[in-house]
Amino acid sequence: MSLTAIPYNRAQTTGNILFATRGGKIHSFNLSDHQHISTWQHPDVEKYKSNSDSNQEPQNEIPQTTEPENISATEESEPPAKRQKTAEGDLNEEAAVAEPAGQGNAQNKGKGGKGKTKVKNDNHGDRSRMGRVVDRPLITLMTCTDDGNHLIAVSGHDKTVWVFEHDGEGQLTQLSQRAMPKRPSDITTGPGSQIIIADKFGDVYSIPLLMTPLSPSALALRTSTPKQSTTEPAANTFTVHSKRNLAALEHQRKQLEQEKSKGGKSKSEEPSFESNLLLGHVSMLTSLLVTETQGRKYILTADRDEHIRVSRYIPQAHIIEGFCLGHTEFISDMTIPLGTEDILVSGGGDEELFVWNWKEGRILSKTNLLSLVQEIAPQAGKVAVSALTSLVYPEDEGLTYVLAICEDVKAIFTWQLTTENELKNPGIIQLPCNPLHITIASSTSESIPKLIVAMDPGQNANVKSLHAYTLARTENRLSSDVEIPIHGQSSDGPEMQVSESEIRNMFYSVENLRKQGGGGEEGGADSVAEGTGEVDASPAPEAQ
Repeated sequence: MSLTAIPYNRAQTTGNILFATRGGKIHSFNLSDHQHISTWQHPDVEKYKSNSDSNQEPQNEIPQTTEPENISATEESEPPAKRQKTAEGDLNEEAAVAEPAGQGNAQNKGKGGKGKTKVKNDNHGDRSRMGRVVDRPLITLMTCTDDGNHLIAVSGHDKTVWVFEHDGEGQLTQLSQRAMPKRPSDITTGPGSQIIIADKFGDVYSIPLLMTPLSPSALALRTSTPKQSTTEPAANTFTVHSKRNLAALEHQRKQLEQEKSKGGKSKSEEPSFESNLLLGHVSMLTSLLVTETQGRKYILTADRDEHIRVSRYIPQAHIIEGFCLGHTEFISDMTIPLGTEDILVSGGGDEELFVWNWKEGRILSKTNLLSLVQEIAPQAGKVAVSALTSLVYPEDEGLTYVLAICEDVKAIFTWQLTTENELKNPGIIQLPCNPLHITIASSTSESIPKLIVAMDPGQNANVKSLHAYTLARTENRLSSDVEIPIHGQSSDGPEMQVSESEIRNMFYSVENLRKQGGGGEEGGADSVAEGTGEVDASPAPEAQ
C-alpha cells in the first residue's frame, strides 16, 4: 500500500503570521518571507509516534489528555447514529437509540448522553470537520481572536478546545485545554471574550476565552442538581421498533447496568469549567457566525437540514429573530462579506450560492455554482461547497469579492458582490490539486490580499500542501498567476504517513452530508433524525 503525508487542512492568518494545522500539529509561518517559525503539537502525537516507532499497528484507542475515553470505538457521551445513506454508500455502521420525543434539544443538555456506540474498525467514523472520529490526533478547527492575541483550536479525536496566547511573532503559549461534552463542528469568537462552539448534535455553547475553574459552591450546585436516572435508557420498546434499534437498546441497557455495578463516574457529567448552553437545533450544525448590526449582536447557525437560524447574542441567545429558508440541500458554510453587515452568502449541496438579507430572512439573489464547476470538471453532476470566504480588493473603490472551494474540485471560484447584492463577474483560479481550506492574508487595508490555500497533494511529491497566491484583477474578475512557496513544510516522521483512503476519510466529508431518499429498514417510524443521529422516538412521526 502506498503512503502519503498528511496534508495541511486548516489555515488562519493574523497580521503577518500564518497558522496552519497538519495532523495534531499547529505550525506558524512568516508571511513576509514565508519561512517557518514554530510548531506546537498535541500531547498525543508522541504517544501515537511511539506506536509507529515500535512497528505496532495504530490502535483505535488514543490515550487521552483529559478523560480515559475510547473515542473511536465508543462514545458514551453522545447518542449513537444510525447508518446514514449517502451518495458514497454507508458512512458508518452505528446502531441508534435516543431520547423520547418532547425533550427539547436546547433544554436537555444530556440528551442521548447514555447511548453507547460501536463502530467498525475501518476508519469510517463521523465527519472530520463535522466531528469525524479518527484514530490519531487531528486538529479540525482553528480561529483567532480579532486582536490576534489568542489562537483557539479544536482537536477532534478528544473533543478538546485549546487556547493559546500569541506573542504577535508566531510563538504560541498554551493557556488551557477543555474537553467538550460533544464534538465541536464549528467555532468562533464573540464579544465579551467568549468562545462560541457549535457541535454536531445541534447545540451551541459559550465558554470564556480565559479559563477560570468553577468555584467550590458552583461545583456543588452542579453536582447536587437532580439528573435523569441512568439506570434505564431514554428510549424503550414502545418507541423503538426495528431489529437494529431494538438490539442497540438492549446493548445500551446492559452497558448502563455495568456502569451502575462498577460505580464508575458517568461520562455525561457536567464539565468542571464554565460552560453555558445558548441554543439548540434538531440537526447537525455545520456553520456558525457571530455578527453585529445596528448595535445589536447575533448568532447565525446553519445545519444539515437546510436551515439558517438568526438568534440574538448572549444573554438572549434563546430568542430566535428569524430564519433564512430556501436551501433544498445541506448548508456547509456561510460568510458575511467584508464591508457588509446585513448580507450573508451561504452554500452547501445546492447547485447555487445564496445571497441573503439575513436580518429580514430574504433571498436577494442566487448564482449557479455547478455551471462554473462544469467548466473545469464537465462530468460533475453536483457540488459540495467546503469553504466560503471574502475579501476587499483595495484598488479604486474597494470591491468586495466572495470566494468558494468545492470538495474534489481543483479550483477556487470567485465572484464580485455588486451594489445590487448579486454575485457577478465569476472567475476561476485553477489549482494543481484539491483544496481543503482557504483563507485571506492582508497586512493592511491598502495592500493587495494574498490567498492562502491548504491542499491535498495526494501522491504528487512535487506539489507542496501549503500555497500562497498573489491576486490580480482583470475586468473586475479575480485571477492569480503567481504562486509563492511556503517554506519549512517538512514531512515529519513515519507517524504522518497514511494511505490515500485514510486521507479521504479524514478530509473528504462534506458530500456525505447529502441525504438520500428511500425506505427500507431504515425508513419509517424508526428513521434517524437526519443530522443529529438520533432515533425518532415518537410513536408515529409524519414523513418529512
